[in-house]
Formats: sequence, structure tokens, C-alpha cells
Amino acid sequence: MTIFRGHLAKARLLHGDEGLVTLEWVAVAAAVIILGVGVVSIIKPSVTTAASSVGSNLVTSVDSNS
Repeated sequence: MTIFRGHLAKARLLHGDEGLVTLEWVAVAAAVIILGVGVVSIIKPSVTTAASSVGSNLVTSVDSNS
């Protein structure tokens, strides 16, 4: 009986409007995550270089004031 209910729930999810809306939100969330990972992978080298430069300048400034 429980297995039959599970199949009915899946059928309603796949064929009902609520299932389609859920599927769309899952697709949107996946796209946002993929785009975020892509942006981070593109920006990371520049941010690392800039952070290293700022760190070096900060150390130089602190050392010269000591």
C-alpha cells in the first residue's frame, strides 16, 4: 500500500503544476550555483593577486613605521 502511494505521489509531482514549478525552481537554483562557481573560478586569480599585493604593501608600511 505504501509503495502504491509513493507511485501516486510521483505521478502527481511529474504531471501536476506543482511538480513543474518545483522542477523549474530546481533548474533555476542549479543554474545559479553553476554560474556562481564559474564566476568564482574566473575571478579568483585576480583576487588572489590583488590580495597578495595589498598584503605586501601593508607589511612594507608596518615595517617602515617600526
